Amino acid sequence: MPDYPNTGTILDSAAITGAKTRTGLSTQIIVYVNGEPVGAIQSFQETQARTNKRISEVGTDGVIEIVPQAPATVSLVVQRIVFDGLSLPESFSRGFKNIHAQRIPFNIIVIDKFTGVDKDAVVTTYHNCWFNNLSKTFQVTDYTIVENANIDCEYVSSTRANEAVAESQGVQGAREIPSRDTDTIEQAADAGKSGRRGALDFPGLISAAY
Repeated sequence: MPDYPNTGTILDSAAITGAKTRTGLSTQIIVYVNGEPVGAIQSFQETQARTNKRISEVGTDGVIEIVPQAPATVSLVVQRIVFDGLSLPESFSRGFKNIHAQRIPFNIIVIDKFTGVDKDAVVTTYHNCWFNNLSKTFQVTDYTIVENANIDCEYVSSTRANEAVAESQGVQGAREIPSRDTDTIEQAADAGKSGRRGALDFPGLISAAY
């Protein structure tokens, strides 16, 4: 364990030569849909949410347990300037302008090169996405046309060097994100192995303990 008040990170570790602050930047992010990079994105917001239920009992002045009440949901909010003559759905490799025309879901792949390139890049895949809202703004104060879309995703997975983009991006192999507190089931769910959507469907949940 590191000595107080040091945490052992690169910010305060004297053992690391030239240690300095490192911050993730949006310029290190690439967004792909169907193997094509999407340009002119102004904002890409991810929200993951899950409803939890607090369990209490008579005679106990407090919560005895918190359990998930529903599956986790994943949604995206994307803002993009109308660029290259493409509407937002068209820039996402969709063959339509209006969301009522969608009948086939699509995947969005985000490559974060902050941790490195090739096998060290973190690749996040948003699976089976559907548009649920699309808006466009025309205003006199700024002649640039901006479109906003809300997108629902079935589930999300994150790996290093995702095999799904190996051929198009020259990245080979896939492995889970390293974890300090490692649980094989959590890592499998995080990486989306065997199509796993979450970690609660695996046997032994009742006996699982921190």
